[in-house]
This record gives sequence, structure tokens and C-alpha cells, in this order.
Amino acid sequence: MANISKGYTADMGAKMRSMPEINARYQQCCEKYKQFRNCSAEFREQKVMIYSELKAMGWVLGKSDQQINKEANF
Repeated sequence: MANISKGYTADMGAKMRSMPEINARYQQCCEKYKQFRNCSAEFREQKVMIYSELKAMGWVLGKSDQQINKEANF
């Protein structure tokens, strides 16, 4: 614990995001994923990380896998 920054408190991770916060973050991830997908450079690791976050937030919002894929790709 000595190497953790001094601004950290044990209960920082305890606050859950509200549904509007999750929805806003989900929309941001959709846009970011679309940008990486349309980019000519190879960003495979970043795309995978963003897509996995997108899937997790979509599940929290009660979206099906097909709906998440549709929103991420179109």
C-alpha cells in the first residue's frame, strides 16, 4: 500500500455510477470505437479494450449483444 498515491482512499471505488453516467460513457465508447475502426492505422489492442468496455456497459444497461454490435458498428 505504500506505493499507492496519497490521494487514494479505500472507499473511492465504492461509489457506483448512475445510469445516466453509464449511458453517457457508453455513447462515448461507441464513438471512440467507430473512430478506431475507421482509422487506417492498426490499433487492435485499443479497439479490443474499448469494445470490451462497451460490451460490459451495454450489459449493465440491459442491451443485447446484437444491439450493442449494431450501435458500435453503425
